[in-house]
Amino acid sequence: MNHWTPSRSLKLTRLLNIATIFLGVAALFCIPICTEWYDTVSGQEPIRNLLNVIFYLTVFLALIALWKLNGLLSRIIHQQIFVSENVTVLRIISWCCFGISALFLFLTFYRFLAFIVAFAAGFFGLIMRVLKNVFELAVNLREEQDFTI
Repeated sequence: MNHWTPSRSLKLTRLLNIATIFLGVAALFCIPICTEWYDTVSGQEPIRNLLNVIFYLTVFLALIALWKLNGLLSRIIHQQIFVSENVTVLRIISWCCFGISALFLFLTFYRFLAFIVAFAAGFFGLIMRVLKNVFELAVNLREEQDFTI
């Protein structure tokens, strides 16, 4: 007998999301330590201040995306799935991903491996845009169906 239900899965996802929000807040305190360490071990020109700015902006955008995701999960738990608020949330999350991608794309001028993060964040932003478009079409279909007699 399987005790793993969609409801439990959603609750676990929301719990993991909240834990990730707390980790993101904790990361804010670790950024200066990590960037200083990086500059000492990289053997390249120090870029600590630039990294601090990029990482703080990245965490800020990630926290916005996670906070919005928490609201999305809450609405899904309450069976509010194909509603316009979810379309807006997916749009915001996608723009947060594109923002992170742009930050790391800029960082590639200083450290080429930043391109990997830029590509991953951009790809995830693209996936979010596709999901947003699917949700938007589903909301439109649901609204049309609601008006059909």
